Amino acid sequence: MRTRTSRLVIAGLAIACFAGPAAAQDANYWTIQYGPVAQLLGGQVVGSTRDLSATYYNPGGLALAKNPAFLLSVQTVLLQGVSVDSTGGGPLTPASAWTLGVAPSLIAGTFPKGWFGEDTRLAWSYLTRQQFNVLIDSGAVGNLPASGARYGAESLFSQSMTEGWGGLTLSHRLSDSWGLGITAYGVYRGQQTRREENAQLGGPGGGLTALAVKDFNYYHWRTLAKVGVAWDPDRSIKLGLTVTTPSLGLFGGGKSGYTQSVNGFDGNGNLVNVLSNGLDEDAQAEYRSGASIAGGAAWRLGETTLHFSGEWFAPVSRYAVLTSAGSAGAPPVELSQELKGVFNAGAGFEHKFSSGTAVYGAFATDFNAAKGAPGPGINASNWNLLHLTAGTAFNVKGSHLTLGGSYAFGSSTRQLGFEGLPPETPVLGDRPTVGVHYNRLTFVLGFVFGG
Repeated sequence: MRTRTSRLVIAGLAIACFAGPAAAQDANYWTIQYGPVAQLLGGQVVGSTRDLSATYYNPGGLALAKNPAFLLSVQTVLLQGVSVDSTGGGPLTPASAWTLGVAPSLIAGTFPKGWFGEDTRLAWSYLTRQQFNVLIDSGAVGNLPASGARYGAESLFSQSMTEGWGGLTLSHRLSDSWGLGITAYGVYRGQQTRREENAQLGGPGGGLTALAVKDFNYYHWRTLAKVGVAWDPDRSIKLGLTVTTPSLGLFGGGKSGYTQSVNGFDGNGNLVNVLSNGLDEDAQAEYRSGASIAGGAAWRLGETTLHFSGEWFAPVSRYAVLTSAGSAGAPPVELSQELKGVFNAGAGFEHKFSSGTAVYGAFATDFNAAKGAPGPGINASNWNLLHLTAGTAFNVKGSHLTLGGSYAFGSSTRQLGFEGLPPETPVLGDRPTVGVHYNRLTFVLGFVFGG
């Protein structure tokens, strides 16, 4: 009976256990773009940006801007979802989960020119680099065909994660065609995750109740800087180069909770009662980000401009994000992260009409940097993404209005299972392999005032 029970219970749990964490984009660098025009170009503006999105993409370009007075960028709607299907032809039925919400954004402004002279710009900016909130509660019930025993399975996944960057940019015009700048960022990252799974079995031959709950939360402050140089040799071409430093950790802390419970079997099947619990409110937390180097160019051909960018992100060696000493019967906990080096590239185009209206399109890669390693980690996503972007821009009473959208998609395979219980617990069964398909639609509405 145990083998059949295992297969059915884990089949019911497979979708629920995965649907929540799968939607978090926590190891892709190019998923979010900033600034109305930059969003329509898929972020391919390292060499060409001259509005206040330069505070992020290339601080050197800000000094070459004509009038970057104020910028407010809003991505109005974000729809993202993940679908799961069996790759082995097992009992798992296809399923999907979607979330709808407001996407991350950038807001920025400049200080008076008189503070540092006509050739130097000082600006402020705030952007949301990561943001994800989800609560999914799923389950399955049924009868075992052979014995008539009743089973039930449920999984709850809850995650709230945000990372915000606040920065000051100093950009200086070296000549009519050269700009050099730096943005110093203070970064806050906070993450709270709870994963709860349970399964029940009752009927002829005995019963079983299983429970495994893991939750943790942490916060961490760090700082980093982005240095950029921009070059406008003539009207037909623009070039740019940026270097982002590794982050320097400041301080942080966290909390880790652990519960484990099994109640069922004997008749020499053992197990019967197993209980472990614990809460550590003084866990240590750290978060690291690596260096990167990016280059870009814009080539103007009449009324059409082609934009190109590429960026290499350095690997980050394995380290502990959250470390708990364990308590009240709970084992020590260490949640880790390890990132591999990746290179992303993309291209976009811009065509302007005599009426002042412009159309845009872009394509970009967004490779996943998460590197699998023994032990539990904090990264949930494990797939590469491709981004397609299109939109238009036009003037409205002195302001620049942009409308458009982007579509990102990717897929991977993943092995599922019941985590946190003793390995001899019958509900564990075989761990099925599933195919995972991720889709993300972003609808863009943006404004530039005084630009």
